[in-house]
This record gives sequence, structure tokens and C-alpha cells, in this order.
Amino acid sequence: MNFRTALTASLSILSLAACLDGPALSQDMPEVAPPTPDELAFSIRNMDPSASPRTDFYRYASGAWQDRVQRPERLAIYGMLDIMGERQKAQMKGLLPQIGAAAATAPKGSPEQQVGAMFNAFMDTAARDAAGMEPLQPQLDAIAAIGSADDLVRYLGTARMTTSAPPGLLELRPDVGLVDSSKWVVTVNAGAFGVPYDDILAEPPEGLRRAAYLTYLTEVLKVAGYAPDEAARLAGLAVGIETTLAKGKLSPVEANDPAMLNNPVSLAEMQALIPELNLQIYLDAIGIPDPGEMLLSEPRYFPGLSQVMRDHGLQDIKDYLTVLTIAGYSGILSTAFDEPARAWSAALTGVPVLPPADERALALIQNALGHPLSRIYVQNFFSEDTRAQAAGMIDQIVATFRARIPSRDWLTEATRTEALAKVDALTMRVGYPDTWIDFSGVEIGPDLVADVNATAAFQHRRAVAKFGQPVKQDEFATIHTYPSVQNAAYDPQLNGFEIPAAILQPPMYDPGMDFAVNVCRIGAVIGHELTHGFDSMGRQFDAKGDVRDWWTPADAEAFTKQAQKLIDQANAYEVLPGLMGNGVIEVGENMADVGGLTLAMEVLHQHLAANPDQNVKIDGLTPEQRCFLSWAQLWTTKTSDEFLRILVANDPHPPGPYRAVAPSRNLDAFYEAFGIVEGDPMWLPPEQRVRAW
Repeated sequence: MNFRTALTASLSILSLAACLDGPALSQDMPEVAPPTPDELAFSIRNMDPSASPRTDFYRYASGAWQDRVQRPERLAIYGMLDIMGERQKAQMKGLLPQIGAAAATAPKGSPEQQVGAMFNAFMDTAARDAAGMEPLQPQLDAIAAIGSADDLVRYLGTARMTTSAPPGLLELRPDVGLVDSSKWVVTVNAGAFGVPYDDILAEPPEGLRRAAYLTYLTEVLKVAGYAPDEAARLAGLAVGIETTLAKGKLSPVEANDPAMLNNPVSLAEMQALIPELNLQIYLDAIGIPDPGEMLLSEPRYFPGLSQVMRDHGLQDIKDYLTVLTIAGYSGILSTAFDEPARAWSAALTGVPVLPPADERALALIQNALGHPLSRIYVQNFFSEDTRAQAAGMIDQIVATFRARIPSRDWLTEATRTEALAKVDALTMRVGYPDTWIDFSGVEIGPDLVADVNATAAFQHRRAVAKFGQPVKQDEFATIHTYPSVQNAAYDPQLNGFEIPAAILQPPMYDPGMDFAVNVCRIGAVIGHELTHGFDSMGRQFDAKGDVRDWWTPADAEAFTKQAQKLIDQANAYEVLPGLMGNGVIEVGENMADVGGLTLAMEVLHQHLAANPDQNVKIDGLTPEQRCFLSWAQLWTTKTSDEFLRILVANDPHPPGPYRAVAPSRNLDAFYEAFGIVEGDPMWLPPEQRVRAW
């Protein structure tokens, strides 16, 4: 589960040694200035002592920061993870020009050559502008050459294996099975849309975001060379098709429910849902002609796709794929596409400017060359000492969670035994993989479109090659957990989590800070990921990572009552005037926050018991007070109204200001630390507090 939003080396064999085939860690890492209070390093300077913690804890914890620091215009959201991202961008932006300058002489296929060449290709805007649409022309020609429904399916499968084009209409790909996570299955997924959030398509035609999306596609097509009337027609066609298809998509809540995703089907059963497209041709094109039982992830989508195929002629479908392809590549073509992207960003997120070109280059490289870039990042900015210290804290958090399970009196013995087995089978990884994905055979040169297609084709070929083999997942191998990403994630199918190197940095983890501050930041994050294994979704997977109901009915009922308390708490929070929290979609993240902070507080008390000399006030604050304040400052955030509305509708992670306070209100220690009593605005009656884990 994405931390803002997965995974395997058992605890008993967690290696803290340098990886055998990874980069030799730099002996002279670049100097990095320590974070300041403005960057949410924990500090009493960020507090508002005029506010009472009993009345408004968020204001008390970080009111001075809220008054002093402005959200940068180019960011829709600004909190600690975003600040850490800004710090990392500065680090990498200092290296990328040097790497680019040395790319021509670096060994071919080395991380330095590949990252440097892709950086140079993106930054050579004169060459991109001169090339115009030419780099994309082979793909557009392939769409134009489609002459039949069979040609269409063949194109979809071939494009999936050879390009980074958004998978239009549908997607078949290998994935880990739900019922048996030791086997690969072919999952059948909905196609990608040009719009990032389905709820935009549910707006009426005059809806601001829907209208802005239509305008965006129209302007993109005009830049691509279409006459204004034709651009408007094609954009309208695309929005109309996506609107029809979106009606069959799972909602964000449904998409987080394994029961909704677990739909085994035979090829014949799947074919019956979409008779207009010969799926065997697609399977042949991706190299899995005999998939066996498949897994349908979108049970309502394909009747709608079938209707679209009946309602629209082949030329309409080709036109739609053309629009989707041009929009999907527009960010790496001519800079003339920048203005439509800027206007779309302003309408969607409230951010009226694009990131600088070198930051967009970095984002592209991180997505396309995640491991090569991460190797460079780890070599320059991550130490083995930090890796070892983080692993030690993980051991403490996991041991504490395991010790708590027998004390959960709402669990019956049978379910408690299963829960202990799941903890004992937990897997975790810290920092970076012991084996990096070898990209050395991927050609990276001056043609940016060719580069992006080459990296995508490499990843697709690797995925297909795994089909039919025992499941052995790559480490730190998704965009959410590349070592150079500020995040942490739990994967229920692997019953494990990854803590990337980039999040093990100040101010999330600062060796110069006291234990209370660190354990209630990175320690609570670790506990958060651990709790995901036992939240509303994670609890549906067993110790092996298989979807299985291992709960007695009584325990499931007791858990549901605990989860409902979190739903009620979130629903009562006003995010913006008239916009309340979305408790149903947020319940898993909120339970993980409560679990993470609970575990951090318990580990803090264990530490103070073993180190009584550290149980002293610092800056007039007790260790418990510093813990809760550290957590609150971690989640202090400024967000545009437009982006807040997106988050509430689509994101399982609640807004930062809510996360800063809500988990603490479920811990008795919070009330003791700040003298909060019944009748105070911060008071939550004991019977409403969640004590599940």
C-alpha cells in the first residue's frame, strides 16, 4: 500500500551488507545541508505556543510553520514528503548535468551512460522541436494501417510489448495470482484513459474539469498538426468514448477490495464478454498463447467496451487510439506541447506553471530507468549505517507488534494464531535491492521517444518471461518503491514491505535528533506499513499472500466495528467548506496511521525504560510530547483546493492536516501527554477510540 498512497527477504536473513553487484558506495558523498525548520525538520520554531493543545493541536504543533511558509506555486501539495522530494531534486539536479556531460564516454549500458543520454535527449529541446511529430510517426502509421478488428487487436498486443503507449481499450498482462500468490496469471484490465481521474468524466459537459480536459486534448491535437475543427472533433470523440467506458470502472473504494478484483475466468468466458475483439490474437502478440485461467480485474467494464465497439466504426476506434497516443507522448515531443499541459495542470490541480525542464527530465528518467537512476542515487546519497539503523528499528517495531497480538482480547484464539503466523512470515527490505535489475542491454540515445519505448519494451519482455515460472518478484521494482522515491509500501500478496533509501533521509529520519522524534517519524512509518497487513484490505490476505478468509465470523465483526469508528471519525472532518472527509476510502490508511503511531509510542516507552537517562525534557517538552508533535509536524501540509478535492474523491490517503492529529486522538497517551480532558475540543471519548492493533 503506497505510503502517501511492495517486498521479499525474510526477517531472519535480512542482509545489511553492501549488495554484491550494486554500486560501490561512495567514500566521499556530496555534502547535503541539514533540513531547516522551514523544511519541517522538527523544531519548536514551527509551533504556535499561543494555541492550546487541548483546543487545536494542529495549530499548536505547527501554527508558526503554517503562518511562515508558503506553498510554492509550482506544487499542488507541500508537506514533508514534498520537501524531501525537493531536496532530492536539488541533489540529483546537481549530478545530472555532470552525468550528461560524461555520457558519451561512459561504458555503454552503464547507469551513467543511460541516465546521462536520456537526460541529454530530454534537455535538447532544439532537437525535439525540430523533430516535431516525426519520432512518433511510426506508431501513428501503425494505427492508421489497422484495417480490421483482428488488425486492431494485433496492434494493441504488439504496442503493449514494444512501446510505452497508454494501453487503449484493454490490457492483458502477467501478474501475481490472488488466490495462489505462488503462480503468475494473466490479468485482464481496463484500458488506460487520457484523463487521470475517472470522476472527471462523470461531470456534466459544462463541468470545469471535464471542459478543461476537452480543451486540453483539442489543444494537444492542434499542436500535433490537426486543423482546429478536426482537433475539436477528435477530442470530443475521445472524451465521449472514455465517458462511456468509465461508467463500467470500479470506484476507488471497490478497487481496494480484493473481492471485487478476484474474478477468475477462462479465455472462453472472457471472450464472451467482448466478442468483437479476438483475445487470442492479443495473447499471441504478447507471447502468452495459452494463459490458462485468467483474472478479470474490472467485472463491469467489458460489457461497456463491447457496446463501444458496436456503436463506433473502426475509424472511430483508430481515431481514439491516435488521440490517446499523441497525448501520452506529448510530454517528450516538441516544447510546443508545454502550454496545453500547463493550462490542464492549472485547471486540474490549481498549479499554473510546469516544473523546470531538468525536473521533468528527472521525473521521466525515474519512471523509465528507475533502477539505473537509483543506483546512482544510492551511491552518492545513502550510507550503510543508515540502512543498518533502519533495519534495527524495523526489528523493534515488528517485535512490538507481535507481542501485542496476544493482548488483543477481541481476537479468538484461532484468529490470533493466524495473525501471529502472518507476522512471523512478514518480509521486509531496506534501502535498495540486493540484486539490481540489469538494464545494460537497453539502447539509450538521442531519440527520446525511442528511448522511452526501449525501456518499456524491456520491462514488458521481462514480465512475460516470468509467466509459467515460480513467482519471484524483483526488489524495489515499482515506481512506488524505487530506491530513489520518497515513499514506503506494503504488498499484501508478498506479505512484506519496502522502505526505499530516499525516505530514510532527514527530516524523516535524522540521526542527529532524539529517539522520540525519529521513532514517531520513520518508526511510525514502518509501523504504518506493518499495520497495512492487518487493515481492512490487508487482513483479507493470509501469511502466504493469498486471498483467504482466515477470520472467525466473531473476529471479523469485531474488526469491522473498530474500522467503522475510523470511518465515522473521517466523515466528521471538514476538509474544505462543505467538503467532508471520505471515511470509506480512507479507512485502511487511517488504521495504518493509528497502528503505526501506537507501535512507535510503545517502542519509545521501551527505549526510555532501557535508557532512563534519556527520559528528560528537551526544549521544555517530554519525550511523549515530542513524539506526538514530531508526528503532527510530519503531516503538516499545504494543498491547493483543487488538488484537495481530487484527493478526497480518489486517494485512500487522508489530507495531511487530518493525519497530523486524528491518529493521536485514538491513543490514551496523547491525552496524558497534554492534559486533554473531557469537554476539550481535542477530546475523543474512549469508546470512540480505535484499539484494534
